[in-house]
Amino acid sequence: MLEMNQDPLSPVINAVQGIYGRKDQAHDLEHALRVREWGKKIGIQESADLVIVELAAILHDIGRSGTLSRTHAESGSALAGGILQKCGYPENIIEAVKTAVLSHSREGYEPETLEAKILYDADKLDFVGPIGIARLFAWAGKEGKPFFGPDSCESFYRERISHYHKHLYTETARVLFEPLFLYSENFWSELEKMRLKKD
Repeated sequence: MLEMNQDPLSPVINAVQGIYGRKDQAHDLEHALRVREWGKKIGIQESADLVIVELAAILHDIGRSGTLSRTHAESGSALAGGILQKCGYPENIIEAVKTAVLSHSREGYEPETLEAKILYDADKLDFVGPIGIARLFAWAGKEGKPFFGPDSCESFYRERISHYHKHLYTETARVLFEPLFLYSENFWSELEKMRLKKD
């Protein structure tokens, strides 16, 4: 029996803490838990199965730095299945979560279920706004990328992140995305002004 205020998904969170502890700060457990919260917000509005959405969010990036023969989504989907089996989840939940994790990034798998679409959208929401900017610089620092120029923080933002809103699947996510995207746009605009400012 669950203790008062105990997170019902704490066994899964506990199971992935060590895995996320080996990831970069842009893709750590805090990121996964923020994606969970975004997923809940979207899922409530879109009438999704919140258990699937939350589990998929917690597990979605566990496959990073996995085998080179698989994408991180493929590795994560396989790992998620094993973790959920050990935690006693039924097969239908496991398969739904694996499907969502498999298609959460743009690596060849299109999200088809509502829960998979919500996971995709929730993950993108964590890459805009103040947190998104912090994540971008943390990731770029780990990768040794410069702030500006080719293959930089700025180019990644301009070429990838600034187009995320065109690929969101749910109306709820599009509404949530807009103010965060405006924050990011203003940040890069102001940073560019400061960069070019002459004394």
